[in-house]
Amino acid sequence: RNLIEEMGAFYSGRFVYKPAASVEEVKNAVHCGCGGTHKIGAIAFDGSGVIEIANPDSNLAVGSLQNFLDKFMEGGGAREIDYVHGTEPVVELGGKPGNMGFYLPAMDKHELFKTVILDGALPRKTFSMGEAHEKRFYMECRRITGK
Repeated sequence: RNLIEEMGAFYSGRFVYKPAASVEEVKNAVHCGCGGTHKIGAIAFDGSGVIEIANPDSNLAVGSLQNFLDKFMEGGGAREIDYVHGTEPVVELGGKPGNMGFYLPAMDKHELFKTVILDGALPRKTFSMGEAHEKRFYMECRRITGK
């Protein structure tokens, strides 16, 4: 299945995919925040690019992406989704054959209340504090203590 084509169909005319020459180019485009679109980086074995969603249904890019992923999973589009934090894990896992990683902008803390008012509950894994290596340490500590 072609994930990019299915996203294009799901977003019905509001979707553009632009190939990128590098992960740095993807990161710069995603963090640009320019225009009225949501920008999401796509990292895959055969190349990277930037997804743009016009007139988004959600206040946050992660919400727009999650709307698609939920439908994609319902239709048997993927075996599993893994939510990771940090550029390196997204690039490493997304770059494996058969995978795709999505690079999303961090949620600005000033968007919290506005997003809850507009969208209700935050999308999965949105409100997560700290860096990836700090979370790993926390999870290892939990496992070591037996909780």
